[in-house]
Amino acid sequence: MTAVQQFTRTAQERVTEHRPTQILLGAIVAYSILYWVPASPLPRVLPWGVITQGLIFGTSYALLAMGLILIYRTTRIVNFAYGAMGAMPGSLTVGLFVAHGWNYWLAILVGVAVGVASGALIEMLVIRRFARSSRLVLTVASIGLAQVLGAIGLVIGLILGTDALIGNIDTPISGQWFVRPYPVRGDHLLMLGVAPIVLVGLGWFLLRTDAGRAVRAAAENEDRALLLGVPVRRLQTIVWAVAGGISTITFITKAPFTGVVPEAMVGASAILPGLAVAVLARFTSLPAALWGGLALGVVEWTIRWNVTAESIFDVTFLVVILGALLLRRHQTSRAETGESSWDSAGSLKPIPARLRKLPEVRVPAVGAVVLGAVLLLVIPLGAAPSTVVTMSFAVVWGIVGISLVVLTGWGGNISLGQFGIVGIGAMAAGNAMMRWNLDLFVSIGLAILAGAVVSVLIGLPALRIRGLYLAVTTLAFAVALDSYFLNPVNFPGWVPDRIFQPVLWKRFDLDSQWVTFYLCLAGLLATISVVRRVRASRAGRVMIGTRDNERAAAAMAVPTIRVKLQTFVFAGCIAGLGGALYVVVAGGTGQGSFGPAMSLEVFSFAVIGGLGSVAGALAGIFFFRLVDFTLAQAVSGDIAAILRLSLTGGGLLLVLYFLPGGLWQFVHRLRDRYLRWVADRRGLVVPSLVADRREDQHEDHPEDETNVIKGALS
Repeated sequence: MTAVQQFTRTAQERVTEHRPTQILLGAIVAYSILYWVPASPLPRVLPWGVITQGLIFGTSYALLAMGLILIYRTTRIVNFAYGAMGAMPGSLTVGLFVAHGWNYWLAILVGVAVGVASGALIEMLVIRRFARSSRLVLTVASIGLAQVLGAIGLVIGLILGTDALIGNIDTPISGQWFVRPYPVRGDHLLMLGVAPIVLVGLGWFLLRTDAGRAVRAAAENEDRALLLGVPVRRLQTIVWAVAGGISTITFITKAPFTGVVPEAMVGASAILPGLAVAVLARFTSLPAALWGGLALGVVEWTIRWNVTAESIFDVTFLVVILGALLLRRHQTSRAETGESSWDSAGSLKPIPARLRKLPEVRVPAVGAVVLGAVLLLVIPLGAAPSTVVTMSFAVVWGIVGISLVVLTGWGGNISLGQFGIVGIGAMAAGNAMMRWNLDLFVSIGLAILAGAVVSVLIGLPALRIRGLYLAVTTLAFAVALDSYFLNPVNFPGWVPDRIFQPVLWKRFDLDSQWVTFYLCLAGLLATISVVRRVRASRAGRVMIGTRDNERAAAAMAVPTIRVKLQTFVFAGCIAGLGGALYVVVAGGTGQGSFGPAMSLEVFSFAVIGGLGSVAGALAGIFFFRLVDFTLAQAVSGDIAAILRLSLTGGGLLLVLYFLPGGLWQFVHRLRDRYLRWVADRRGLVVPSLVADRREDQHEDHPEDETNVIKGALS
């Protein structure tokens, strides 16, 4: 047996224990079967039509999960661009069939072909560039990729004339009949038939072919696979091409009975069911994904049939994800080792102590601070009220960005639902002011407390498992909060859709946009001050040390779990403060105020600016908020969305590849060069600056090292 065959066979023989997943799947199936038991305690008998709809939609969830699992098993990332990978070519199929009258089957073939080709191109042009990056960095890159694909999809819709809402689509197989109480279409049967074929095809590829076994083995240890001659790059291109085709098929087969919504990005709620099923299957088992998707679909439609609350199924997906993580045993494969922290947030060094008090250093720093303060204090005075409100929202976004600096930049945990926590803070503060007539600052304190509690509740299940699960749980929470908890139909008395602005100290009326702006600015400055103090303290150093090397920190008797929880609490407090200020600026809250897209956007903006520092995150957020404001004033809605997504998504990909510390890392490089000039002018030797100079010289002239080695050998 050759080394390659032995390597791939070893990977094939790896068996993962799925007992917690089996328990949860069994509970879901038992819940569905319980309707048919005599004297069932469940409220109503389950009609066959409800089961049929559950199986139909569950099939689409299974297809989504299969694609996510395929990418995870080969690349070890959660691909948040998976929905956009299918929506972009799928919009081409819909446009050709609906707007241009193409043959339905020919349009499907064209769309699937484009999906396969785009999947291959994505791997070659994007994924391959991050081959040596952290898996978390690559996962974040998939968010930028989703935005770029969303912009391309909008362009396709504008060109083909399908940039409007499209309802049910009549296809050659759209004949229907009723299975009480819902109609069943031929399009439904097409989707039901596709899922088993995809499962069998993927299973055969991964388990029965040398290429599939090599792909899975390379995912476990890519370096060893390359040494043994496995063509890892080519195989991964094939996998991404297959994933692109599956995502496109899922979108196309579902579009006739769900319609097409032209949106800038495929909503987080669109891939949430697939994420829930993938977590049930532990991102490894394709058969578990099929059965889990079907069972989850039946449970969802059972709840729809018996519960009148709006969007209750989004809460179901959140509960399933949290339950699966709580039941899962802590196991870590070699492929996941060392990939659980945001180690590319950028290490931005402080100014050396020997240079801080020099006038060449102090004067520019003080001048920059004074200039910034003057601009922030003076510009709003001459601005229109609507512009001042926009600036207030930008300041609140900055506070949310600082919470991400703490959680991701310091703690190494990715949150894609931070605005969900902001929403909880807004609800707490709004109800405290309106229902209980509490003082503004007491309400802000309650919002801070609510943000801390929710952060811990969300983070606890994800702490049990290393990897990317916090991103999944926070995203699910953001979707559930926006669609269910902030829905006035579900909680008419608890959603503060309007608040009366208080008067501070009987002098400053918050009905004034300018007073509200300066209140938000004071909150931002207070947050920056507290965060800087914590970063300089032992608690901040412990957070950074735990992020960089958790095992070493544990060996030094650092309570790593408690440190992570403290990070969650601190970040949640900051997000809660942002929520309290948000509800004051907006004058209320409601459904759509804290959509999942906002969480993805603020995370992208902060990463582009630089999550390694507060200044970097704020710079990125303020810059893109300015871009949003400018585009809204200059161009129409669709064009503005295309330009905005292109800038955000493309900027995120470029920054992650060239400047992992964000654009602020480039600013620090310029600052360090200036500090070296000051040190040379003063005749000072600063070791850290000398080391930086050597690194820069090595980057600019790599042949110098070769010459030194040759000289030593001669």
